[in-house]
Amino acid sequence: MVALLQVLVAGLVTGSLYGLLALGITLIYRTTGVLNFAYGTIAALCACFMAVLLLGPVRNFALAFVLALIFAALLGMVLERGFARPVLEAPVFTKAIATLALALVLQTAAEQIWPQLDQPVRFSTPLDRYAVSVGGVFFSAIDGVILLVTVGVMAALTLFLTRTKLGIAMRATSEGLPAARLMGVPVGLIFLFTWALSAVIAALAGILVAANANLIDITFMNPILILAFVGAVLGGLDSLPGALLGGILVGLVDNVLALVLAGHTIGPLNISDPGIRTALIFGGFVAVLLLRPQGLFGQAGLRRV
Repeated sequence: MVALLQVLVAGLVTGSLYGLLALGITLIYRTTGVLNFAYGTIAALCACFMAVLLLGPVRNFALAFVLALIFAALLGMVLERGFARPVLEAPVFTKAIATLALALVLQTAAEQIWPQLDQPVRFSTPLDRYAVSVGGVFFSAIDGVILLVTVGVMAALTLFLTRTKLGIAMRATSEGLPAARLMGVPVGLIFLFTWALSAVIAALAGILVAANANLIDITFMNPILILAFVGAVLGGLDSLPGALLGGILVGLVDNVLALVLAGHTIGPLNISDPGIRTALIFGGFVAVLLLRPQGLFGQAGLRRV
């Protein structure tokens, strides 16, 4: 029982990280129609920026964290103006492929600028040494921060989108550009703000992933992005709460499968291998989409496909 509870805690924490990334992915897609496969690279770039600050000119963790979030917002605005805006009218598939190219460009640029991060380096936080054990279940301070940040971001986004003029304008834009323009919504400003906000969420996720692993390098977000996309699509690309819940579900399933399959084989096949676990997750993902193409919490008939 203790082992199961520990796995559920780990799954909730991991799933929250997937959910944070899924939130940013869904936010961009709903508002601008861009399925952003460069999102993991953006998260890694912002986290690496913070790591470089901590290794060099800025030794204060809180200051480096704030500077990383500012860097993320500026990066998001630059990418919206220089990348997303020129391909605004392109087909969804074309924009998605373009984001793959963007990811490669950003990753290559980061490798040239920060060659010290080509290999994993330690990413320490002031909370590393704090942890509690309740009934034999280990719970670190970083785990608590991850859960609090995830809940806080979801609550803040919900209030922002429902209670502020800018948030309501973003929702109007997500319903259709022509109608939003006719209503006087400043679509260009909305797109700029959306990319900046989503980049800040990506930075938060990247920093928390690095803090949870205590390691960071330029490509550390690549495998995580795949499962975050699974969570976003599984939950529903038209639903922010659905994307978050989808990410959490993927994290829970991944960790429970790791416990259930540990040490088991089927003939010569070692089913405890992480690759088998990933294959099972993707198999279940496909099965769910066959039954509900719009995702578990999405609405039938997405505007963008």
